[in-house]
Amino acid sequence: MNWLNMICEGFFGLMAAFGVCFAVLSAGCLLPAGQREMPQRRMRFAVLIPARNEGRCVAGMIESIRRQDYPQELVEIYVIPNNCTDDTEERAAAAGAKILRVSAAVKNKGDALHEAFERLPAMGAYDAFCVFDADNEVNACFLAEMNRALQGGARVAKSRIHAKNAHESWVCACYEIFFCNANWLLNGARERWGLSARLIGTGFAVRRDLMEELEGWNARSLTEDAEFYAMLAARGERIAFVPQAVTYDEEPRSFRQSLVQRRRWMSGIMEVARHQSGTLLKSGMKKQKRRFALDAWLQLSYTRLQAWLLPMLLLRSVTLPTDGAALAQAAVRFYWVTLLLGLLCLAAERRLSRHTLSALPLYPLFIASFLPLQTWSVLVPNRTWKPIPHSGVRLREEKV
Repeated sequence: MNWLNMICEGFFGLMAAFGVCFAVLSAGCLLPAGQREMPQRRMRFAVLIPARNEGRCVAGMIESIRRQDYPQELVEIYVIPNNCTDDTEERAAAAGAKILRVSAAVKNKGDALHEAFERLPAMGAYDAFCVFDADNEVNACFLAEMNRALQGGARVAKSRIHAKNAHESWVCACYEIFFCNANWLLNGARERWGLSARLIGTGFAVRRDLMEELEGWNARSLTEDAEFYAMLAARGERIAFVPQAVTYDEEPRSFRQSLVQRRRWMSGIMEVARHQSGTLLKSGMKKQKRRFALDAWLQLSYTRLQAWLLPMLLLRSVTLPTDGAALAQAAVRFYWVTLLLGLLCLAAERRLSRHTLSALPLYPLFIASFLPLQTWSVLVPNRTWKPIPHSGVRLREEKV
């Protein structure tokens, strides 16, 4: 065996080891879920909604907060318009939100949140903060469930996430399947193991005392959610998963828009992995932080490792040209395993519909398209946030 073959074998052996770790962790979804006690008091929430040219949809998010089964006198809604050239601010104010203006230097959501926490009036008047995107909507018990989790000992809590427009295209439906996998096999499983949930996108709550310890919001990369998650894991801070609280997210309709969005995700996660991996490993040596830090390190490191999968497959085909049949068989196995897991997670999340079922045969291809995006993000990192247009579609619940 020459040295190129040894590199290939070592790489695929490492991929297999990571796969075994994640399979064991994902099996936690089969464990019984714990119960949270009823809270003794209700917290005062500040809802923060960064918005960039979201005039079409920001009112929907605000209205969903106003429909909460929670005392409205304990809720203040702040929209944070940044770099807007439309009527986002006017529509947000008309819907009943307060406007929190930031400087023109703001380049992305992380920057907007950083300035917002610096400028938030009477920060001490709030017990906790919820962070959303302007295109989101939430279910009516969102704040009540977050209150329950934060009163129960968690200082950060993450909601379940679903696509609110899965009916609009096969791409939107594939996002829905992707989120069901994340809800069930990633965050749901980790909640049962006593590990930390991952902040995927938006729809989370954080207590004021933690934000004061962190001296405000300092996650300012293209994927501020992944960066904040890594920062918390390095501190040994557990993020509770709250499946009863649901955030609905508007997804890109076209595959091209999806590629733009997911390339930004991958570039941001690669940056976070590069900057935070050492800190996470160092924290993983400390007993009180070990399980959260090492789990975060595994997740971020695996994403970086996957970025080299396509180049390594190409190298394998050159060094072992007779191995083509084995690679084809592996591709077929990947397709059917991904499809089956998607179906099982849809069923577990009670999100079976004609839209998700019709998109299911394309879902493995949607997942496979992450691989070139990961490789591209390593070789040509994306440093610029590009907006994804939103139509302002309103939530349309579907029956299982």
